[in-house]
Amino acid sequence: MCTMRCRSLLLLPLLTASACTWFTSQKPVLITSDPAGAHIAIDGRDTGRTTPAHLEIAGNFGTDHVVSLSKRGYRTVTRHLYQYTEGYTSMWIDGAYDLVMPPLPLFWTAGDFVFPFGVRGAIVPGELYVRLPRTDAPKLGFELLAERAAESGSVGGSW
Repeated sequence: MCTMRCRSLLLLPLLTASACTWFTSQKPVLITSDPAGAHIAIDGRDTGRTTPAHLEIAGNFGTDHVVSLSKRGYRTVTRHLYQYTEGYTSMWIDGAYDLVMPPLPLFWTAGDFVFPFGVRGAIVPGELYVRLPRTDAPKLGFELLAERAAESGSVGGSW
């Protein structure tokens, strides 16, 4: 017969299981531009920073971001940064030699035993370089296609 103290000891591994998860993330994102000194706005809010700058906008459970760079005499350029998060585990079965042999994780490191579960996160791309076109420069490529689509009122345009 198990007493209350015995039951609480049995629950201890369940309570500490979350401590066996390793969280890693690539937090700083480098944003640069040509010319340097462009104002950085993220998700429509001015950061008060200019390029080049390292910004802490990433994390394991973050969201996608829209980055706008603007400078007097140059057209504003907008880019998207995407949040990437993945979970992983060190699986015992990966070390098995045969179906009749119990799994032996011979390839595991000491860290795999301490932290068998993990979550990795990053903003992609981790470094953003943008060339700002002068206001008097002709529009080319996707910039021209987006302008034509906006004029015609179509969202996706016809390719």
